[in-house]
Amino acid sequence: MSETSSLDIATADGTAVLTMRNPGKKNAFDAHLLDLLHGAITDASDDPAVRAIVLTGHGDAFCAGGDVSAMGGDQDATDHLDYLTSRIHRVPLDLMASPKPTIAMINGPAVGAGLDIALACDLRVAAESAVLREAYIRVGLAAGDGGAWLLPRIVGRGVALELLLTARPVRGEEAKRIGLVTESVPDSELRERTMALAARLAEMPPNALAAMKSLVNDCDGVTFEAGLRRSGHAVAVLQSSREHTEAIRALRAQRREQPKEPA
Repeated sequence: MSETSSLDIATADGTAVLTMRNPGKKNAFDAHLLDLLHGAITDASDDPAVRAIVLTGHGDAFCAGGDVSAMGGDQDATDHLDYLTSRIHRVPLDLMASPKPTIAMINGPAVGAGLDIALACDLRVAAESAVLREAYIRVGLAAGDGGAWLLPRIVGRGVALELLLTARPVRGEEAKRIGLVTESVPDSELRERTMALAARLAEMPPNALAAMKSLVNDCDGVTFEAGLRRSGHAVAVLQSSREHTEAIRALRAQRREQPKEPA
């Protein structure tokens, strides 16, 4: 019996780690894995015990995107569009809409839709050896899974077009330099560094985190004046919350405990 795709879910210390598995296919997406991701991201987003979500791949790959062995069939355009919208597109939408901060822990190749899923995460920590590639054009496709919208906003229009049109691989220091990833770290330190970042996020006030993420997403494309109005509404709500009061109390207590520097 051939192995099928699956999703490992581990939650500890406020962080849910979702590990994609598709043995022999570098964790490429299929309908089953996409459904599992949709359910797991939704559940983690709704769980008050979860303060951060980490997405990664099993073994030596993050995600190879769509399963090339299943491409090139005789489905018509309507069927393809239905699969995209009802299955693939749900996952980046789930990640963007989640009130929890999301981190892609890129342990190996992140290709096509696999890279686009990582782009939909708030932060990306990549192993230095990881290869990131917008490979759609190599199989005669356009970036249909979020990359055409996300990539220019992350690295700028010119760099995005170059990566999308040439499908060239990016890794290591270059990925960090152009802003494609938040951090590029030695392979041996990937998990430790990613989980340390998740732990730092898990310590932050959760409602403020959710509001901050929502503001960044919602203010994209609006005027500065409209952005200020949305920010003002968010801050006004947060300032009247218990979370804000407790955060101020904790900060004042921390400052009182700090030793004063000698004159």
